[in-house]
Amino acid sequence: MTTFELHASQTVPADPDRVWAFFSDPANLGRITPPSMDFAMRTAAPRMAEGALIDYTVRPLFGVPLPWRTEITDYSPPRSFRDVQLRGPYRRWEHSHTFVPTADGTRIDDHVTYELPLGPLGRVAHRWVVRGELERIFNYRARAIADMFEPAGHMTDPRNVIVAGGTGFVGSAIARELRRRGHRVIVVSSRGEAGRRSLPDDIEIHYADVRDQAAVSAAVRDADALIIALAFRNSPMESPRRGQTFDAVDAAGTEHLVATARANGIPRLIYLSGAGAAPDAERHWFRAKWRAEEAVRRSGIDWTIIRPTWIYGPDDVSLNRFLGFARSLPVVPMTNRGNQLLAPVFIDDVARLAADGLVEPAAIDRVFEVGGPETLRMRDIIATAIRQAGVRRPILPGPTPLIKAAAWPLSLLPEPPLTPDAVDFVNQPATVDNGPLLEAMPRRLTPLEEGLGTYVGPVDQPKAAIEFSRAA
Repeated sequence: MTTFELHASQTVPADPDRVWAFFSDPANLGRITPPSMDFAMRTAAPRMAEGALIDYTVRPLFGVPLPWRTEITDYSPPRSFRDVQLRGPYRRWEHSHTFVPTADGTRIDDHVTYELPLGPLGRVAHRWVVRGELERIFNYRARAIADMFEPAGHMTDPRNVIVAGGTGFVGSAIARELRRRGHRVIVVSSRGEAGRRSLPDDIEIHYADVRDQAAVSAAVRDADALIIALAFRNSPMESPRRGQTFDAVDAAGTEHLVATARANGIPRLIYLSGAGAAPDAERHWFRAKWRAEEAVRRSGIDWTIIRPTWIYGPDDVSLNRFLGFARSLPVVPMTNRGNQLLAPVFIDDVARLAADGLVEPAAIDRVFEVGGPETLRMRDIIATAIRQAGVRRPILPGPTPLIKAAAWPLSLLPEPPLTPDAVDFVNQPATVDNGPLLEAMPRRLTPLEEGLGTYVGPVDQPKAAIEFSRAA
């Protein structure tokens, strides 16, 4: 049986007591686990102590639930502890955590010793699937830890900013950027504290379902600005029976938020729309975005509307889905031939634009489209991401009508993995004109390979050093 070892290390600007307080709370484990793994704690009121048993469930591959029981051993606060798998997918898993004071804060060292079952098949699985998944998991963990321990910025005239949808992919990036600049950030989310994940603990989170006007009115108080970046659960796969649709959340939810902002005298409003929003758009999601835009324009508040094209980044659910296919399947499937043109925009560029819009007079009462500096075929974007990840997989085009037919029965599920409308959503082109934005608010937009290089691949990983080896 082959034994493998994984070493990871990163330094955070925080004292050891603060770092220990975070890692010694088992409830925080879900915050540093990729959302795609659907971490679920099964132990009521888990605690960290010598001999403690902690049960949880993860879904590392293809959504298949795997129960995991771990025992805490070698518990030496505030310097180290070890968790040992008693039940789970590995034949052996021992994970040592060490926290070392440094001149810059605290160095977090992870040392994992693990073995896979099934002998030679396990070694093949490690080469083709497991190693890549572990690298992805520990890179996500490193980014989440870095985000949570990043010091807040300071400014002489900070603003109180509410970010509606601030636990989602786009909204959370905006919330972190605002905090980085020194603003006071309040997040409004239908997930409440359960959606905090890598958001630092000094960001307030208020629970509110934006479909409910009364709930919005209770959660949205006086502030200097409101940024709306809504996304319903499992977007773009709609679930009408659960009210998870573009009309219910993007359109009606924005109308509720705008009405509350007006009632509370909030003087500044920024709305994250989408490239293609129009009253007569062919697709209903673009008509829903237009309806939300109209509420913003008629608000009587100084507003800015941002229409991004396809947004990518560490936590996106679009490009990362294809990367997941590349890491776990022999081919990367597509829902068409991938010839549609896109101008993918890096999430950090969108977050910086939203934060700039709060203070730039040139942004008031303007609609800005924003995309990346390159216009590429979807097939080429996916190929670039796969290459950056160091994976070799062929891309397999699929016939759209057949895929939509296969997706139709899936739409009857409570949270469908694919629907016919979602196939159309993925297949649509998304190009924009950056000219008006760059003229009014000059900026550099991140090229695709540079953006991917911040979080994809074995190199250019600034937040953690990860090494694999075979045990001697």
